[in-house]
Amino acid sequence: MRRGQDVPAAGAPIAFDPPPAAETTEWLIADGLGGSASGTFAGVATRRTHALLTAIDQQRPVSLLLALDERLTDARGAWDLSASAPARAHAPAEPPHGAAAHARIDSFTAEPAPTWRIRAGETLIQKRIELVQGHHAVMVTYRHLGGPEARLTVGPCVVSRSPLELQKEDQEVLGAAQGIPGRVRIEMRSGDPALTLWHNGAFIPARVWRRGITYVLDPPREPGPEDAALEAAAESSASSAKRARSAGARRTRGAKARTAPTGDSESALVPGWIDGTLAPSVPVVLVIATEEDLFRKLAAEGRLGAPPPRSLAECVTRIEDEHRARAGEREVILITGADYTARQAASAHQSPMARRRDALVDRNDRWALPLGRALDRALIQSPRAALAPGLPVGVAEAGNALRAVPALVTLRRFEETRAILASAIEYLDEGFAHPAIATPGSDTDPESSLWLVAAAEIYIRRSDDLEFLNGPLYPALEGVMQFYRGGTRGVRLGAMGLLEIERDGVPSAPADLNALWYHALAAMAQLARLAGRKESGAFYLAWARELRQVFGDRLWDESRGRLFDRIENGEPVPALRPSHVLAASLHPLVLTPERARLLIDSIERELFTPFGLRETEGSEVALTSWLGPYLAAYVRAHGREAGALSRAHDWLEMLREARGGSLAAGIPSSFRLAGNRVERSSGIQSTAAAGELLRAWIEDLDPCAAPAPDRHAATSVTG
Repeated sequence: MRRGQDVPAAGAPIAFDPPPAAETTEWLIADGLGGSASGTFAGVATRRTHALLTAIDQQRPVSLLLALDERLTDARGAWDLSASAPARAHAPAEPPHGAAAHARIDSFTAEPAPTWRIRAGETLIQKRIELVQGHHAVMVTYRHLGGPEARLTVGPCVVSRSPLELQKEDQEVLGAAQGIPGRVRIEMRSGDPALTLWHNGAFIPARVWRRGITYVLDPPREPGPEDAALEAAAESSASSAKRARSAGARRTRGAKARTAPTGDSESALVPGWIDGTLAPSVPVVLVIATEEDLFRKLAAEGRLGAPPPRSLAECVTRIEDEHRARAGEREVILITGADYTARQAASAHQSPMARRRDALVDRNDRWALPLGRALDRALIQSPRAALAPGLPVGVAEAGNALRAVPALVTLRRFEETRAILASAIEYLDEGFAHPAIATPGSDTDPESSLWLVAAAEIYIRRSDDLEFLNGPLYPALEGVMQFYRGGTRGVRLGAMGLLEIERDGVPSAPADLNALWYHALAAMAQLARLAGRKESGAFYLAWARELRQVFGDRLWDESRGRLFDRIENGEPVPALRPSHVLAASLHPLVLTPERARLLIDSIERELFTPFGLRETEGSEVALTSWLGPYLAAYVRAHGREAGALSRAHDWLEMLREARGGSLAAGIPSSFRLAGNRVERSSGIQSTAAAGELLRAWIEDLDPCAAPAPDRHAATSVTG
């Protein structure tokens, strides 16, 4: 979007002016299993994370369908529908249509599913992409809207790699095999997830490598710690699932040989072409899935209706109708819950808005609906309830997914919250919460369990679900606290009373971890009281008070007016981290109000940008997952003054512009800055960032006082 240009409401079609903005504004949809599809409004894949089908295999995400090469032909000529046409494969197996002109995208709609209106000569078509909820399957539908009949040829571009890697050409791939008319099996290598393609055209087999695929928003990437962490998590998952170690080892070695995290181009296999007639009553439909019996399962789930459809197009239409109805229901639930909580918050803040008759949050709210949808996309319903840490893949900078669970409580999504908590406590292992999807460092991260305690306290306090508390929840959470108290996997209480982590034989007491530890102790005191365990409640409360005193004595840097980073070998180590905002944002405060205000001032001077908090002082990377806690703490530290609220709203307008306006999907995990400008955002949506910002928006920032839709902030980074 152009700076200063008004952005239409979510779901409204937009005209592409200028095209470059459409190439940098992104969409993303999810399937409820941790899988996703993503791309840009212009249809150009500008990141390696963009793919039409990313599935979860052995607890790790794997991109399978990269893109579709599309060509429309009529009596007047041929038009290339693929925005990435210059990178097409040119080989003898390509349909001999001759030179093709580029089609024009007239408009795009993001909700409830990515939908384009494309003009190719005199023919106007609609293209729609949708994932099948509860299955790793993508449906692509082309409908004729006007003009003469035409022939549509579509070639799937297939890969099998991590969303963070690049696929290299491999002549040993198995390719495609057509078992029965209308169905094709596509297999890259033995052991990789295979794809089944259903279509209502004619399949022309091929074996074409589309080479030289580049991604303009991705710089060449060097291997990082997350690569080893993701690989280790995948191996651990395979072991826990009792998969054959030898097969897993062969697969890992093969993956290293055929993919590369570095370099700037990749290759994808086009195993054949689907050729069909596009006419007013004859859509061309493709369904690509990891399940060979997808439609049998959908019929068993009652999702195809009765009598069963007679054609593939009818099956897709019924699923689309189901998804559209569910999207409408979710929107009503989301807005109703957000408005209820916003009114409660306004009353607690003694705001005059609490007496307002009109809704405080409605569907035109500039943050509630897009952030609520982002949380919906992150929800994993099977095989266990959870939140995906990031889409299409989780990385360390995306933040801990359990931080977003309280945002579900903000939306009064109690059923989903309880399911996530129940699943998390079921998979506790010696005090550590085991993630549903592999995330770097998650198996050795004590913070996950402490965020679990914090989320449980908020849920129980607002839902009054004492049955769940007195059943499995409280004993499981108390087990976490006792494991850490006694010591487990390098985590223990040190002699000073601070929680320590041992890394490479060196004990360290980080300030952020101990701020969260204090919050967990206070939460356990509250949970014990609600469970009728008065003695336990008094114990946790006394423990929290002792920690608060030690925290202030040992971790506060009086000379700089901020926290030390950690105590290491008994000595304080100075450094300011974005996670230090926890000491000023989590209630009850571990710091005095005066020190909390000084800490917020230090963070504002050294780390704050409207796009997130810098990783370190002077860093060009801003992490969005800390923005919500910072804005909430900033407003509170300034006594909820009108000026503070106004500045917070202005900063959020700048973030809104940077992420691409109201039609963009979610919140990127980070922004890279160049001076006072945003250079680019990451290609990963952060669940923690969306949840934390949604919660701050509804509960702390007076959403109904947001600026008018035609108001646009400046683009300076500094506050």
